[in-house]
Amino acid sequence: MLPLDPLTTGTLAILAASTPLECDMPAPTQISVVPRTSKLVIDTNLSHADMQKQAVDTINPYGYGKVTHTNGFMKGDLKFQARVLLDYAQMPQYESAFCVWYKEVEITIDIKPEIVIANEVAQDKCMYKAVLEHEMKHVHVDRKVTNKFAKTVGKKVFDGLAERGFKAGPMKAEHVEKINERMKKTVEQLVEFEFRKFEIERQEAQQAVDSLEEYEAVSAKCPKYRSPVSANIGNQ
Repeated sequence: MLPLDPLTTGTLAILAASTPLECDMPAPTQISVVPRTSKLVIDTNLSHADMQKQAVDTINPYGYGKVTHTNGFMKGDLKFQARVLLDYAQMPQYESAFCVWYKEVEITIDIKPEIVIANEVAQDKCMYKAVLEHEMKHVHVDRKVTNKFAKTVGKKVFDGLAERGFKAGPMKAEHVEKINERMKKTVEQLVEFEFRKFEIERQEAQQAVDSLEEYEAVSAKCPKYRSPVSANIGNQ
């Protein structure tokens, strides 16, 4: 089995400095990005026939005249969540006026990697190893792209909040709740925008793994292997 590429450990902390405006923040905003991964799961319970009913995200590189089938695939569930902690204070120099600021922004990235290999394939030692090595490349790609995202999304959120001064006010008390909602929504929108770009980069990186050369290399590792459906080995 190929070694796993660990996610970036710890958190990426970015301190957003306060600017000397009417509302002064008592401390810089802390922005942290926390990538986490669960233990890799390998599932060999599906039959080869059932595997053919599963949808895969990458494009089959073979021509239309080539009969192909799926021996295994990687399911990489990713979830992103932004937690925003705001703080506020009444400004003594203003009557009934409040300031609101970002105290902490935490972005968590959770990866749940799973490799599914057909039961009949798993019973063949050579092909099981070949398919597993290929699917592990997909796992490594997910971790590499996610680590890259973890290193950049914090900076993007920082820049977006810096444009807005990291705070709001002074404002009347009746406006505080509405501004709180808007400030939290801004963080969510910044993260969602970066996530859409991440999804495209992830798809392109995964597609690069499923090249024609890669598929043929997997098949070549086990020349004696015969598919349960007696078809040409295609999508590995």
